[in-house]
Amino acid sequence: MRSPAATFDLRASLSDEVTTALSELSTAAHSAKALHRCRVHLKRARALARIGRACAPGLSAVFNETARGVMRALAQSRDLTALANTARELAEKAGKKSAAALNTVADNLDNARSALPPLNMEAARTGLRDLLALAQVWPEASPRQIERGAARIALRARRACARGRGAEAPLRRHEWRKREKDRFYAATLLGKAWPGAFRARRKRGERLGHVLGMERDILLLIQRLEADPSLAGSVRQAERALDVLKQRRDKLAPRADALGARMHRDGA
Repeated sequence: MRSPAATFDLRASLSDEVTTALSELSTAAHSAKALHRCRVHLKRARALARIGRACAPGLSAVFNETARGVMRALAQSRDLTALANTARELAEKAGKKSAAALNTVADNLDNARSALPPLNMEAARTGLRDLLALAQVWPEASPRQIERGAARIALRARRACARGRGAEAPLRRHEWRKREKDRFYAATLLGKAWPGAFRARRKRGERLGHVLGMERDILLLIQRLEADPSLAGSVRQAERALDVLKQRRDKLAPRADALGARMHRDGA
């Protein structure tokens, strides 16, 4: 791996991501899109912290553990929204009876989200402020340390791909998705500081993350329906919805596997 082409200000970039997440949080209680953007900036910050592990391993560990706590506080409402949206999107292309089953699933997920207690915004805000304080004391990272951090993220993605491609276990697929997301965010944020051989693969990485994300939502919907068929209204309705979900999964999984193979063919 070649040395980075440009110096990267890790501390400033990390602080910017957390500051933006804090800004989005101010309207997240009333906007699903703002909540989603807040979580995305937090994920981007975690990717940067993993790069910064090379110069501050202890700080990186504390940052990521704190960020995980904030993510957990924000996850449930967002997850239900994403699953409801996925069910409705599939309903648009399904037959009449299957569409009715999927829309029932979506409505019940929306009801479950509405029944959730309000987000603990103060706890999330406190966690983000703690992250900002950590970001602001991050030691300056040298180009070599940035290179090492990027190499570690790329290696973790390759290993997760090797374990996840062709796997049926949802956890292996989910781990693969997370590691690919890490690499995509890191490559996007580092820009010219990301090793040159990988720059051309960022678009492919974005597509791979998108397909794995769609597959992840499908798998979660399958798990929920198999555990609770009443989510679709009845056992027969659940069977109809599951047929659509499994057909979609069977199309997405090989597409993700093929994209992953292309991504990692040359040791990306």
